[in-house]
Amino acid sequence: MSEPAAAPDGGAAARAGRPSQRGMSLRSRLIVGFAAIAAVAIGVAIVVTASTTSYQVAQLDERLASFAGPSFIDQPLQDLPGGQRSELTRPSDAFRGYIASTGETYVFLRPNVEDAPTSVPEISVADLDPAAATYLTVPASSGDGEFRVLARPAGEGWDVTALSMDAVNSSTQRLILIETIGIALMLAGLALVAWWVIRLGVNPMRRMVDASTRIADGDLSVRLEGAGTGSESAELAASLNAMIGTLTSSLEERERSESRLREFVADASHELRTPLTTVLGYSELHRKGALRLKADQTDAWSRTEAEALRMKRLVDDMLELAKYDAEPTLAREALDLAALAADVAEGAATAFPDTSFTTTGEAVTATVDADRVRQALLNVLTNAATHGGSTVDIVAAATDAGARLTITDDGPGMPPEVAARATERFVRGDASRQRATGGAGLGLAITAAIVEAHGGTLTVESQPGAGTTVTFTLP
Repeated sequence: MSEPAAAPDGGAAARAGRPSQRGMSLRSRLIVGFAAIAAVAIGVAIVVTASTTSYQVAQLDERLASFAGPSFIDQPLQDLPGGQRSELTRPSDAFRGYIASTGETYVFLRPNVEDAPTSVPEISVADLDPAAATYLTVPASSGDGEFRVLARPAGEGWDVTALSMDAVNSSTQRLILIETIGIALMLAGLALVAWWVIRLGVNPMRRMVDASTRIADGDLSVRLEGAGTGSESAELAASLNAMIGTLTSSLEERERSESRLREFVADASHELRTPLTTVLGYSELHRKGALRLKADQTDAWSRTEAEALRMKRLVDDMLELAKYDAEPTLAREALDLAALAADVAEGAATAFPDTSFTTTGEAVTATVDADRVRQALLNVLTNAATHGGSTVDIVAAATDAGARLTITDDGPGMPPEVAARATERFVRGDASRQRATGGAGLGLAITAAIVEAHGGTLTVESQPGAGTTVTFTLP
């Protein structure tokens, strides 16, 4: 089978690189092994049966030799009355007789023990050796049973001694029956084991291979299924499922990161576009000589400077965030957060006289970078005052994990879905991006970066018309 010339997707491309030759599957190997074991067992049974039968026949031949004794031919055959000598009867299971070269059979002694066969051996002169004793197995004259025969040359024929093969044949049949039952039970047991192995091992692996193929084709919703609990396939499936889950989460996070990056670039472009447009517009007016009056020139340069300062603040904030992304060095020192909050609130009250700032709580000490924490707290207070809050409460408290600062305002609030993303870059409570409503949406992002750099956490809770609560904890 040749490899495909082209692949329509990544999964097909991966399959195209796989070897076209496939080895024997584990299921096929089990079946072949099962057949090999069955063949070996049958072969062993045949060898055992043959060797046992051969051994019994050899013992029978020894008995024939002991029964044979001297030849009965001590007078002319024509003097044998009725073809047999009745006076030679004695308890025996052996047949004694004589076969003339012409094929005539004379019986000297018939088996006279209980259950002895009544028939005589059917012997062909052509099978006998005129010069040496011959052992051979012949059928009974009645066609039922067999005889083991010892024929010795004597006179003009052969002296014959025969024993019934019934005992040998019977034991051989019993042995064959026992071997058949034993092999059947063994094969049944092996078949059960093979079925169990296939069910618990091969089938789950087959399902996992099929599921892996679907995953390779891009379907990450597929999960692998092992056999039961505690089996190797179940453990493998659990490990692979965990890996797939991690991979899926990583891909989803990458998609979210790419989405946030695109949003970040779009937001940054939006924030930079307006001041750049303003600067370029006034520059073009000045180049064309449209600003002839001194007042117009002063106003244009004032607006250009304001927009340039706006761009500078935006770039500075972005550089600040980049520094926190690069794990900045913090100048830590023991600091009373309650005292710091009161100092920042006092400065914010001067900057926003229409907003009332109150600080409560106990003195709580944390080892932090004072300038960074001051900046984080000032960002939160500035947001609260800028977005319409008339009252801002700051509460400092000690916790088992360290220190906590809670800032609550009575402003208009924002939807929970916006609050959940408030610490992301360029996310603002209003979607209109009016200049009057605040900056570029980097204040809380910088605050969150500062708190996280200290090993703390920041949360934002808000409801429309119910104000906003910002809580950050520091270790």
